[in-house]
Amino acid sequence: MPWNKKNLIVGFLVAALFTACVSKNLETTKTSDRVFDKVETKPFELEDFYIMYALEMENERVYYEARDVYFKLFEHTNKYEYLVSSVSLATQLKDYPFVEAAIEKYLKSNIKEEEILLRLYSFAQLKLDKLDDAVKNADKLVKLYPNELNYDVLATIYLTQKEYQKAYDNFYKAFIIAPNTNTLRTISNLEFFQLNRKNDAVNRLENNLKKYDYDFNLSLQLVSFYEILKEENKIEDLLKEMFFYYKNNDSQLQLNNTKTLFWKYVKKENIIKFWEANNEKDEILVSAYRATNNPEKAMSLLKDIYEKSGNKEVLAELAIVQFDMATNKKEIVPSVIDKLEVVLQTSNNHIYQNFLAYLLIDFDLDVNRGLVLVKKALEQDPENIAYLDTLAWGEYKLRNCKTAYELMKKIVDEVGLEDEEIRVHWEKIKECK
Repeated sequence: MPWNKKNLIVGFLVAALFTACVSKNLETTKTSDRVFDKVETKPFELEDFYIMYALEMENERVYYEARDVYFKLFEHTNKYEYLVSSVSLATQLKDYPFVEAAIEKYLKSNIKEEEILLRLYSFAQLKLDKLDDAVKNADKLVKLYPNELNYDVLATIYLTQKEYQKAYDNFYKAFIIAPNTNTLRTISNLEFFQLNRKNDAVNRLENNLKKYDYDFNLSLQLVSFYEILKEENKIEDLLKEMFFYYKNNDSQLQLNNTKTLFWKYVKKENIIKFWEANNEKDEILVSAYRATNNPEKAMSLLKDIYEKSGNKEVLAELAIVQFDMATNKKEIVPSVIDKLEVVLQTSNNHIYQNFLAYLLIDFDLDVNRGLVLVKKALEQDPENIAYLDTLAWGEYKLRNCKTAYELMKKIVDEVGLEDEEIRVHWEKIKECK
């Protein structure tokens, strides 16, 4: 699995910060013993009208007008909740110069809106690439209001500056205040990728997985660390832990996701042993049987699954395995086609469309219909080499030699002639006149 550390760390954090900053309903720090200074307000006869107008503008998604109306309300009343609404909308609109200018002019110390205004101020300066100012204001923010979100703000700015240790320190402070999987993943990523403390990062995740109920993203992160460290056995052991946890807790979605990881990371022979030991009779076991050249077991299991589920997709897979197993393929073709015809009455699956198309073409049963089917498959997956090969073979069967040659030439240029079937088709099509 590709591991894009830049996207994972910087992209995630800036996105999270953006979401937090633009939330107008975000509460400031609740400090029971804190007394804020009272701001003297001004009466404004049209206040209610302006409020209704601003709300209507927001409802109609005319956000610039709403921003300006809220700002006028602030100017007329000196009520800072209107300034917060205005600069929050401006942040959503990515109008960072407006945010910076408005807050710089009107920010007051020790008022109840100070925290969110400082947060928006720092964020705007971050987006305007005024990193020193952003750090200064974010540092002030955490000293006045030391909570998880504000440490995240300061940490994200340090991250943008590539001050990884300072970013780590502040994310860790946020984590101590409010432990959660997102921050845990972030500090682990910093340790692993930026601070050269890979063992610390791995140990941190290993020690926290059970605490966080094998959170799938956290588990996936640990799998990725193991992959980079080439710890294949640890990957398999972890996937087994995840499997049992999700199964015992009826987490079907995460169980299915974990099974997919088994297929990617675990040897197929080991999958078979584990699946059989735990009585997992599903398509993954079928695929493992096929991958290890056990077609009889694959077909037997598919029959059982189809009898229990009636799933037409399973019937199609059964038809394909039946064809692959047959020593006399011509003899088995009618039975395979019958199954695929049943499936395609209610399915538009391009894999099965192409498979049926190829049978109709290769065995000269109905080349024209085969071409219709493979073209439908190509509508869904236009660059699929197997489908293009089927199309070229169909054109060849109809003696459309030029079209067949052009299609086959494109395939050969892209993938070469290592595949035996492509090589055979290419040789015959080249001779077509």
